[in-house]
Amino acid sequence: MDNMELKSSIIKEVPVGTKAVLNCVSNDFNHNFMFWLFDKNKIIGPGNTYDERKYKYEVLSGRLHIDNVSPNEAGYYKCVSKNLDGSGISVGEVEMIVQGSNSTAMDAIKLVAIVVSILIIIACAVIYLRLRKQWKKYDGRTVVPVDELDEEDGDEIYNQTTTTIEPVAGPSRNQSSDQLLYGIDNQGLDTDFNSVFENIQIKSPNVSLI
Repeated sequence: MDNMELKSSIIKEVPVGTKAVLNCVSNDFNHNFMFWLFDKNKIIGPGNTYDERKYKYEVLSGRLHIDNVSPNEAGYYKCVSKNLDGSGISVGEVEMIVQGSNSTAMDAIKLVAIVVSILIIIACAVIYLRLRKQWKKYDGRTVVPVDELDEEDGDEIYNQTTTTIEPVAGPSRNQSSDQLLYGIDNQGLDTDFNSVFENIQIKSPNVSLI
């Protein structure tokens, strides 16, 4: 382009996450600010569509404000100004270097999501291996519910501790022993002990005393 004046390039270092302020070096007493050009096709200035929350500029000085700078926004910014008599334009270039971590907040969120996903996969694998190990123990067996198992155990314990005592045949009772103990069941038994005693004395021989 004819009558285009290129100003010397300057370097601006900005910490990540802060607000950057870029001066328009092409704007002076002989030139008026027109717009900023970034990344070859992004125009920031009057009559152009851009992110107004991210970028703000001053009409008179042409100073550019960039809010919450990220590493993706590092690069060359060209400030274009027009000569007062309309005979030419002046271009000033500012190289913005973003200092600090190269990772953005979105990158940090992605990293956290990846770590969480890995932990979930590991946990699922551990649970699967444990279930598979338990399943091998019961493979081919009938699983008995816990309640039924407790009842069966209780019955088994009761049967083991309870024994049936069979009646054992004792010695035969002697009838004569019963007679000695309880007497003979004879209605004709003489119970007049006085007469019996007198008969014994009569029948006994008299023994003379010497």
